[in-house]
Amino acid sequence: MGLLRLPEELRSELSKPLGLLLENNIDNNVVYVLNLIKDRNPPKVIIVGDYVLSAFIKYNYIPDIGIFDKKSKRLPFQLNINPDICIKNPAGHLSDEAIEIIKNALNSQKKLMIYVEGEEDLLALPAIIFSPINSFIIYGLMDKGMVIVINNEEKKIKLYEILNKFERV
Repeated sequence: MGLLRLPEELRSELSKPLGLLLENNIDNNVVYVLNLIKDRNPPKVIIVGDYVLSAFIKYNYIPDIGIFDKKSKRLPFQLNINPDICIKNPAGHLSDEAIEIIKNALNSQKKLMIYVEGEEDLLALPAIIFSPINSFIIYGLMDKGMVIVINNEEKKIKLYEILNKFERV
């Protein structure tokens, strides 16, 4: 399995929100985003992270792609979802397998739940890079809130440049 490792000098940059940070309680954030989805009808909605994914499911919303690892804040998290796909992705890395699966999932017409053995945190990056313009990528930012990225060309280019700084291991 080929791996890209997050270099230490990029950690602080990637700990900042890549889009709009929603700092309300989780229910208010979900309702806000669901209204945005209804208004804008994005081509794809990708949710990365157990806590955020479970909050949308509570409101009976299933994204086009859900990415989870059955952990929240690095502790076990009960999420009763049967995955469609299982992948390996070590903490602090992006596996070639995970990137390829996300690219393929974005081309699928089916809604897909992807279980990650390891850690899913960095998988928002390939989701943003490879999803269509105007797609929504939603993820949790630990102890800060929920981030919604409304994809555009500028964001894709910026994250592709960041991805090129990862170390091949």
